[in-house]
Amino acid sequence: MSRSGLARFIRLGQQTDPVILDTIKRRAPSEFRPALSYHFEVAGKRMRAAMVVLSCGAAGGEVERAVKPAAVVEMIHNYSLVMDDLIDHGEVRRGRPTVRVVMGDSITLLVAMFYRELLDDLIENSPASDKVRRTAVKTMKEIIDGERLDLLLEQAGRTDPYLIENRISDPTFRLYLDMVGKKTASLFKAAGQIGAYAAKAETSVVNALGDFGWKAGLAFQVMDDVLDICGEKTGKQQAKDIIEHKLGNAAILVALRFLSRKDRQDLKRIIGSERVSKQMVKKVSSMVNKTPAERECREIAMKYLEDAKTSLSVLKPSPFRDALSDLADQVVARSY
Repeated sequence: MSRSGLARFIRLGQQTDPVILDTIKRRAPSEFRPALSYHFEVAGKRMRAAMVVLSCGAAGGEVERAVKPAAVVEMIHNYSLVMDDLIDHGEVRRGRPTVRVVMGDSITLLVAMFYRELLDDLIENSPASDKVRRTAVKTMKEIIDGERLDLLLEQAGRTDPYLIENRISDPTFRLYLDMVGKKTASLFKAAGQIGAYAAKAETSVVNALGDFGWKAGLAFQVMDDVLDICGEKTGKQQAKDIIEHKLGNAAILVALRFLSRKDRQDLKRIIGSERVSKQMVKKVSSMVNKTPAERECREIAMKYLEDAKTSLSVLKPSPFRDALSDLADQVVARSY
């Protein structure tokens, strides 16, 4: 499928914006609406929402039925972003200041809480609302547990007794995959499943599209980790994981396998420092970049991508199935 063809389907994902903004307008006090609408003012790719729409079409459904369910997925995504920025003190999102920088932490917490309440309204007005609700609830629980694991992989910077007592200082790659599977891939999986539900698809199709989303989501996160350490412009704070003392980054974990004992100790010491300076960030980035970590992570992401595409083989050939494959390609093809 051509780029113009793919862009047309991406625009279907962006059709969730009016649905969400209308819900905000109906449910929120007028003075609170700017804070609630802030996250939706930037015309992003709406990748997960697009996946819902495309999955519905690939499952043989009418894509118009998928717009409201796609809004549910997009709202969950934005809820998770706001909470993530609040927990991690994030300053840049989608190339501009985060809502917490503009509105403050207290209002940001209320924004996240209101997003959670708006989900009920969006779900109630969605096709297959019962199945969408069950999937949404399960996915949000997984995202929360993924966030918890991500916090436990931080090596410094917090004084919470639970995090200090349960900190994970020597994570395996399997643990990393468990964390990102819950925090990131679970919503991609939900996007595929919810799109199939909107199409009234059979269980085998629901499972296939969920499996596609899961594996595409893992590929997405591995590449996102690579770009955080090895990339250039991403619209996000660069080397964020180093600054936030995180070992839960694919590139860092792979690099640790190749570094000398001394370099491994130095890298962990820097990430475990209470304050990570610019010089420290450069040193860790240099240490990672001198290993095959970037290449190996790209290969891991590519393997998940190919497995994701294989999951689509149970679906009948269609422009929507092709578009899902193309959308997954964009995950690994990102260069910034």
